[in-house]
Amino acid sequence: MVVAYSEIRDRLLKCLDEINSSYSIRAFPYEELHEKILNNSFNLVVVGQFKRGKTSLINALLGIDILPVAVVPLTSIVTILKYGQELRVTVSFNNGDTMDIEPQSLSEYVTEKGNPKNIKDVQEVVITYPSQYLKDGVRLIDTPGVGSIYQHNTDVAYQYLPKSDAALFLLSVDQPMSKAELDFLKDVKDYSTKIFFLLNKADYLDAKDLQESIDFSIGVLKEVMSRDIEIYPISARLAIEGKRSASEELLKKSGLPAFSEVLNGFLLEDKAKILIVSVANNLLRLLSQAQFQLELELKSLSIPLDELKKKTALFEEKQKESLIEKQDFDILLDGEIKRLLRDVLDEDMTQFRKTLLENAQRHLEEAFVHLKKLPSKELKSALDQSVIEYVRQAFGVWRAKEDDKLAKAFESICKRFVVRTEEVVDTLLRFSSDLFEIPYEAIRTEAFWSTKSSFYYKFKEQPGGIEIVTSSLTLALPKFIGDQIILKKTKDYLIRAVDLQLGRAGNDFEERIQKSKINFRWEMLQRIEATIEGISIAVQKGLAQQDKSTEDIQKTSVEITKYLQGLNKLKNELVEIKTVAEAIRL
Repeated sequence: MVVAYSEIRDRLLKCLDEINSSYSIRAFPYEELHEKILNNSFNLVVVGQFKRGKTSLINALLGIDILPVAVVPLTSIVTILKYGQELRVTVSFNNGDTMDIEPQSLSEYVTEKGNPKNIKDVQEVVITYPSQYLKDGVRLIDTPGVGSIYQHNTDVAYQYLPKSDAALFLLSVDQPMSKAELDFLKDVKDYSTKIFFLLNKADYLDAKDLQESIDFSIGVLKEVMSRDIEIYPISARLAIEGKRSASEELLKKSGLPAFSEVLNGFLLEDKAKILIVSVANNLLRLLSQAQFQLELELKSLSIPLDELKKKTALFEEKQKESLIEKQDFDILLDGEIKRLLRDVLDEDMTQFRKTLLENAQRHLEEAFVHLKKLPSKELKSALDQSVIEYVRQAFGVWRAKEDDKLAKAFESICKRFVVRTEEVVDTLLRFSSDLFEIPYEAIRTEAFWSTKSSFYYKFKEQPGGIEIVTSSLTLALPKFIGDQIILKKTKDYLIRAVDLQLGRAGNDFEERIQKSKINFRWEMLQRIEATIEGISIAVQKGLAQQDKSTEDIQKTSVEITKYLQGLNKLKNELVEIKTVAEAIRL
């Protein structure tokens, strides 16, 4: 099935390249569409409680022991696997730095043992590998397990949920489902359009007990999901052994091939279909407009000069109406963005600050009770570090969810304005169609928001002299008095740290939204201007031909007709590609 998608994609890329090289189409977004086809990432996130075997499952899918496994809660950092021509491991840090490492050193950065509580300040690790599963933009994402003794691992898992397009939710036959696991599932279903439930370690049970385990799990999951559930029993262990030894019998017994077929079908139907149809519609719309403008030019060759001038004057009047629409577009778009920043971002930041400070201060007081036996200098350092870790984790989770919320809200605004823009364009084209008696076919398309964040953490400014002196005096006081002052100062520092992060996060979100608005506005206005220009040029070419000889006019007609035939051939190919994609069924 994946091979079939590659063939459809290659046909679409060929159409795109031919349009770009052989036809002059105004405002043709070649690079945007080309990149979308090649790099349309699809995040397949592997989630679940710790020790369910998530990492082993990924190794089994890829058929190679890339990710480290152990008998204790292990994964502490999100690891992203994507397609590449060779095995390469890149570590990204929260300060923006990156570093390539040897694959055998991976455990030093992604495990609790090698990187306890993420003391190395790792943001994520990206691994490239030439696996069939990772082709065509699919990214497998290994997340820390929820429900272990390490709260920060659970926080990291929650932080990545908004980036999930589909999820592999892993259960296992040797452990009953916990409340933490079910609570986590409730959040997963809010972000993932598709959830696959896998029951690992199926080889531990005989057929009767396995079916009993499956039936029990289905009953519990149906209550959470409020729909029918299908569970795929697998054995990651047998799958890895089967691939190592090239044993078809072991692989079949593992249950992984049966699930892989379902997964491949989903990736083709739900990911590729949407991409193929979306890009094909964009191209069909552009070709329809180009075709209309050519037919308009062809028609203008045969219209009497006086009649053509009258029709041109009528179109110019209509054109003035579109200029008013452009002004309205700017005013309305600005208003929508201001409402987004005010009613969503500002309100969310205010609520988050309140909740975070309440929880962080309670956490700080609990930490103080456990740490107050330390010498004052060590106590201050430990409390400061406790604040940094708590705020970083809390902001990481909130920011990921807020990013997803704002992106969806912005995309919703864009979709409304795309419809509005296309209505303006279609109105111009239909008016011209009626005016010059030429048919026009309107095709709807979509818009997407995609920007990278420049956000990073910043907790401390360089301390001034007063702060240093005050800190020194505090350390000179009797311990029971000095410790209380240290606690108060740390609480003050907590408030400053939270406000500093909120300021940076708010500025980052606003900057990204404003940049996206400018890019979106430019793209939409370009569509209107390109339509006006295309129609005007087509008519002007007809006017310019009026003084030429019959032979020259005939020659021009033949050239335009040949051009139109090429466009029709491309349109037929795109329609066929779109039809094939839409007909795909599991």
